[in-house]
Amino acid sequence: MQDAPILIAGDVILDRYIQGSTHRISPEAPVPIVKVDTDYYTLGGAANVAHNLANLGNRTTLLGCVGRDESGRWLHDLLIARNIRPELYLSADIPTTTKTRIISRNQQMIRFDQEKRFIHHPKSLEFFKHKFSEADYLIISDYDKGFCSEELLELMFSNKDKNALVFVDPKGRNWEKYNGAYLVKPNLAELEEICGHEIANEDEALEKFGMQVFRKYNFEHLLVTRGKAGMTHVSKEGVRHYPTQQVDVFDVSGAGDTAMAVLAYMICIGKSLDDAINAANLASGFVVTKPTTYAIGKAELESLLRKLT
Repeated sequence: MQDAPILIAGDVILDRYIQGSTHRISPEAPVPIVKVDTDYYTLGGAANVAHNLANLGNRTTLLGCVGRDESGRWLHDLLIARNIRPELYLSADIPTTTKTRIISRNQQMIRFDQEKRFIHHPKSLEFFKHKFSEADYLIISDYDKGFCSEELLELMFSNKDKNALVFVDPKGRNWEKYNGAYLVKPNLAELEEICGHEIANEDEALEKFGMQVFRKYNFEHLLVTRGKAGMTHVSKEGVRHYPTQQVDVFDVSGAGDTAMAVLAYMICIGKSLDDAINAANLASGFVVTKPTTYAIGKAELESLLRKLT
């Protein structure tokens, strides 16, 4: 089956990596000196979800907001280079969210972030109002930077096709704005935040609290990603756990983005939700073995899926 275009709306992030060697301590302060070898940018946040989908061959459109700055131009150009259609609102009120990581000897030494919370206003909402209606599959990638506001999601749910499936990567404690979604995919920390307390990463605890959250909100499926413990799926049919293969973890950055991208991709090419969850589980376990934020390719995913047959 030919995959349909997937529309992604969310907080777009520019990831910058500065890598080099370290051989001495600064005479000015007790900190290591990094001699820079490489300095490059990759797509992060909702843009990383789009990157994964584009790598899988999907015709992807990304809705988001960037600042009127050099980082925003970098991000736009990276999207075009990766065959992602950008629909970006330009704001003079915020910088483009940028995370810069300094890495030496395969270790992240420090990260500094440039960001400011985005606040929608009538002009930005009008810009996005009619962009949801033609999509059969939508992904909300909420990094709590302000783009995925109640106002925007209300606009999306009221303007989307009634049969369109909405997948959500949630953040924060306001999950009422996701009501009506097909699938909501928190990680364990996000589930703990919405429950208001710590949850043991054990099947019994996930069944109890996952079902509590599922019954509270109006979406069809809850899928909790649990790191090395795999995933737990909650629906009206009950609870199912998906264990993961043990791997050597290099960098967990972007694993949730990959899981979301693969989930939506598998559904849009006609696979069952069970197959989609298994594929997402394998794919997220694969990308954490790679350095820095990594977008899975179609051949890599197909190789992983052969393990399921």
